[in-house]
Amino acid sequence: MALFFAWCVTVVSCVLASDTSPTDPSQPLRYEAPDDCQWWIRESAVSGGQDEVALTCNLRTINSEFDTTNFSVIPSEHTTSLRIECNAEIMSRSSLDDRSFVHLTKLRELELEHCKLGRWPAGTLVGLRDLRNLTVRTHNTDWPAMNLDFAKDSFAPVRQLERLDLSCNNIWSFPENIFCPLINLVVLNVSENRLQDVSDLGFREKAPGLPQPLISVAEDDQPHPAETARTFAHPCSLDIQVLDTSFNHFVLIPANGFSALRRLRELYIHNNEISMVADRAIAGLKALQIFDLSNNKVVALPSELFKDCAGSIKEIYLQNNSISVLAPGLFSNLEQLLALDLSKNLLSSSWINAETFSGLIRLVLLNLSYNRISKLEPAFFRDLYTLQILNLEHNSLETIPADTFAPMNNLHTLIISYNKITYLDAYSLNGLYVLSLLALDNNLLEGIHPEAFRNCSSLQDLNLNGNSLKAVPLALKDMRLLRTVDLGENSIAILEEPGFRGMSNLYGLRLIGNQLQNVTKRVFNDLPALQILNLARNKIRRVEHGAFESSANLQAIRLDDNLLTDVSGLFANIPSLLWLNISDNQIEWFDYSLIPRGLQWLDMHKNNVRELANRNNLELQLRLQTLDASFNKLTRINAAAVPASIELLFLNDNLISLVEPHTFLKKTNLTRVDLYANQIVSMDLNALRLTPVDPERPLPEFYIGGNPFQCDCTMEWLQRINKLDHLRQHPRVMDLESIYCKLLYNRDTNYLPLIEAESSQFLCTYKTHCFALCHCCDFDACDCEMTCPTNCTCYHDQSWSANVVECSGVGYTEMPSRIPMDATEVYLDGNNFGELSSHSFIGRKNLKILYANNSNIAAVYNHTFSGLRRLTILHLENNKIKELLGFELATLENLRELYLQGNMIHHVDNRTFLELKQLEVLRLDGNRLASFEVWQFALNPYLVEIGLADNQWSCDCRYVQKFKSWFRVNYGKVVDASKIVCMFSNITKAVGPHMADFNATSCAAYTGGTRAIVETQVMNDYLPLLLVTMCVFLASVVIVCGAFYYRRELRVWIYSRCGLRMCYKTTAFEEQQDKDRLFDAYVSYSVKDEAFVSQVLAPGLESGDPGYRLCLHYRDFNVSAYVADTIIEAVESSRRTIIVLSKNFLHNEWCRFEFKSALHEVLKDRRRRLIFVVSGELPHRDLDPDLRLYLKTNTVIEWGDRQFWQKLQFAMPDVRRACVHQRSSANIYASATPSHLERSRSPVLPPPPPPGAMPPFLHHPSSLPRDTRTMPHPLWA
Repeated sequence: MALFFAWCVTVVSCVLASDTSPTDPSQPLRYEAPDDCQWWIRESAVSGGQDEVALTCNLRTINSEFDTTNFSVIPSEHTTSLRIECNAEIMSRSSLDDRSFVHLTKLRELELEHCKLGRWPAGTLVGLRDLRNLTVRTHNTDWPAMNLDFAKDSFAPVRQLERLDLSCNNIWSFPENIFCPLINLVVLNVSENRLQDVSDLGFREKAPGLPQPLISVAEDDQPHPAETARTFAHPCSLDIQVLDTSFNHFVLIPANGFSALRRLRELYIHNNEISMVADRAIAGLKALQIFDLSNNKVVALPSELFKDCAGSIKEIYLQNNSISVLAPGLFSNLEQLLALDLSKNLLSSSWINAETFSGLIRLVLLNLSYNRISKLEPAFFRDLYTLQILNLEHNSLETIPADTFAPMNNLHTLIISYNKITYLDAYSLNGLYVLSLLALDNNLLEGIHPEAFRNCSSLQDLNLNGNSLKAVPLALKDMRLLRTVDLGENSIAILEEPGFRGMSNLYGLRLIGNQLQNVTKRVFNDLPALQILNLARNKIRRVEHGAFESSANLQAIRLDDNLLTDVSGLFANIPSLLWLNISDNQIEWFDYSLIPRGLQWLDMHKNNVRELANRNNLELQLRLQTLDASFNKLTRINAAAVPASIELLFLNDNLISLVEPHTFLKKTNLTRVDLYANQIVSMDLNALRLTPVDPERPLPEFYIGGNPFQCDCTMEWLQRINKLDHLRQHPRVMDLESIYCKLLYNRDTNYLPLIEAESSQFLCTYKTHCFALCHCCDFDACDCEMTCPTNCTCYHDQSWSANVVECSGVGYTEMPSRIPMDATEVYLDGNNFGELSSHSFIGRKNLKILYANNSNIAAVYNHTFSGLRRLTILHLENNKIKELLGFELATLENLRELYLQGNMIHHVDNRTFLELKQLEVLRLDGNRLASFEVWQFALNPYLVEIGLADNQWSCDCRYVQKFKSWFRVNYGKVVDASKIVCMFSNITKAVGPHMADFNATSCAAYTGGTRAIVETQVMNDYLPLLLVTMCVFLASVVIVCGAFYYRRELRVWIYSRCGLRMCYKTTAFEEQQDKDRLFDAYVSYSVKDEAFVSQVLAPGLESGDPGYRLCLHYRDFNVSAYVADTIIEAVESSRRTIIVLSKNFLHNEWCRFEFKSALHEVLKDRRRRLIFVVSGELPHRDLDPDLRLYLKTNTVIEWGDRQFWQKLQFAMPDVRRACVHQRSSANIYASATPSHLERSRSPVLPPPPPPGAMPPFLHHPSSLPRDTRTMPHPLWA
């Protein structure tokens, strides 16, 4: 990384030497950028000049514990713009040295982004004489503990600077007069910091000889000299024209707060916490044009606030405050004012009068929305004859007096929505001759005077929706310039009278959500220009034929959510119609002849249509691009039902069971088809066949999930359809992974995900089948003829590699003779065979799975399974087999699973399983085996599951010893190991102990051919005493172990109940040493855990009984003090040290060298005085060796432990004070020592340094847009 190594200086020297020669404009620029940087030419060389290069470098940090940065490797010859961007995820402090950029003498723009700087040295910008733009955004707001401090002369070397951006830096204050050298500065941005006092900016002129207060106060609260004349002075001359101080923590604007900025034109101070504004807050700003005080907490403004800028102010934004009072004359005579926003305040009519807006002769926009205005008077707006936009929505207006808006003869937009107006008088809108938009929606209008709009001759857009109108207002008659009328959400039931006479230019009519039932032919005869008609959400049952034909320009109709049953003759003769919505009706029949040929968008979902009929074969003539026929009752779909021009087709949630082949062929514009949630069981591959798609176009997307697909041999293609995209003749099925299908035959499950099905599971049934090359099908005993046995069901896959014969429970008493030779799976369970004779399965060389269980089989023979060399699974369980003599299974060399449980087997020859080298599962449980040599299973290396329980295993000591030796090694393979017991006598059925518990004392060896028995008399005599003794002993051991295991909890419980510390002692020296310590505990934690510590941990200890005195790291430390010294002093002044251990602590504070070394230094001799409070999960890999040692040797308490507070109090020292005082926020590091603490402790500490800690950072509310005017209600909402 070129910026990180100093030895690159030599390379750069060579580069700079080569670049010193004059640049030849005809030759390409040779520029050697460092490895971490990208460059481009900003301006090409002209008239003999040099190319200008902009350079962007991406680094981790600057001069931190991770990196050493050398900016001298950046070429200086052509570099005029430099952007340094650090890694935003790394929370490590960066730093800049003096003269860091001294060689970049031609630099005009410098930007530092995400570099966590804590200090800006005075000489950082030395050498940058031509710098014009400087941006420093550390984003320290992401790391609240870090704030940026500037040296006093930081900007002295860059006197030509014009734009300075210092936002997002966590700046608390600036050095006095820091901006004085910047005499050419035009734009200053200090937003998103922690500034709390406007005076900290240094733009407030001071009165000579008068001391300034520490915190800015209103002018009325400042001491006034005896003389009335006051003069102010500022030590420097500034030329700033734009100042942005938004998103800080200002609480007031003092008098003369910005008076030093004589040429300031734009002042942005929004999104602060300002609740008070002094009388002369912006005094001296005679050139101010834009003033933004929005999103604050202002309650009232002084009457002379805009006195000095009355001749220049053009825009005032005061929205989203708490203004309830408007001082008389506040806005009077602001003759240049163009925009005034007072929305979202608490203004009422009592504070608005004739003088409120007097003299605003150039005002264009007035926003009074979201207030509490209940009445209007004509005198309010008498001087606003230039006003063009007036917003009064969301107030409490009930009436509009006559001539209220008469003075505003230039008003073109009037919004009075969401009020309580019930009636519109004839003279309410007098004088509004140029009004083009009137919004009266969402009021309580029940009537409108017929002459209400007589003076609104220019009205074009009228919103009357959301009222209580019962008919079309007569006032709309002959409104020839009206373009859109919104009468939605009213109670209109009829349209014929008075109708829409004289509205010859109306192109948009919205009647949604009314009570209409019928639409007659003459309703829209007077609307020749109508283009958009919305009749949705009514109760329309009937529309007369030709009702829409008089509107020759009609392009869009909404009739959705009505009660229509038939649409014949309504739309076919409207050639201009492009958009039609007839969804959510009760339409039962549809044909493409019912719609015009040029229709492009048709929504007919949620009806009762059973067929998309096309009796006139119009699929090639239609221009339909989007068709939504979902939620109907369609049962089939074919090529004629899909127009050739279609692009989007929605057929989901129907009853479609058949998609005919080539349905989508020649539909070249197709992009998406929804067929999900239908009743499709099977589908041919050609049903999704497409005309070859151009390689430049994406394949169409099909959605077919949610259908009850049956995965038979004809549907195997569906699993791999998305792998056929190289052919470009099939769509891409987007929901293939969500498709479940029903298997035609599967013993484990009926349904499974399509993509998980094996190709051999896609089966079809057959009765008889003869391959093409088979010539003996007409004769008996033909091996290549497939004939399914009587009463059985046979299945095959598409390639006939899987052939399943299902003969379960059909009553066979002997083996069926015509089992197909190529059968791969045979199911014969549930029959009554009696025996399986030799050569029963001869010739079935492909058989892999055989079920013959539950079939009353008493014997199998040596050649019963001859020839089944591919058999892998054999089920013979629950039969009556009595013995296996050794060679019955010898030919099954590939057998993997053998099930023999539930038989009557009493003898198994040792050679029976010898040849089954691939055997993995063997079940012998539930038989009558007594002395089978189970250790022979060692010759079956792949055996992993064995069942042996419920047999009559012998208790002979010699046999049991061998059994147990094998059992101990293979215990994990035996699935029923806990149930295996031996039997002393087959006659008496006396059961012995479990094989796992058997020992030598339980049996005796056979002597003289007589079987040993257990002597039980002595056991019966002493058994009760032995049991009592064992129970007492076990109980004692459990109590002792429990007390030892829970010794810590026991000590905590005794201490919480009795106040007694058990097994805990301290020396007299330690007690005397602790007695003189100021705090009971010092709490160290991550700043990101501030909420947990300040709101939970500290109150629990400080306000509890007893109450402890705590020293909190981020609450009580001076932020400017050296961290290591402060930590050492805090730990030595505390009787205990509490560390809140979390991921945040590990990744931030514990990684800081000075923090870690200080803790090591003071804690190395303080054992039993360190307490860890663990918060959350801590990965073991994040704990270094030192921290692991501390955790092992000190007290560790987890947050969330139900005895958390008891354990923590036990670990804390005893509170022993002769005089107990209420805990106060004493901070020996950041505030003066309280007097009562000075008297109560000894020795007396020296007075601390002046306060350094500031109030905690508050989260910024989101910014709101300036123009909050809502647009009129859209026609299609």
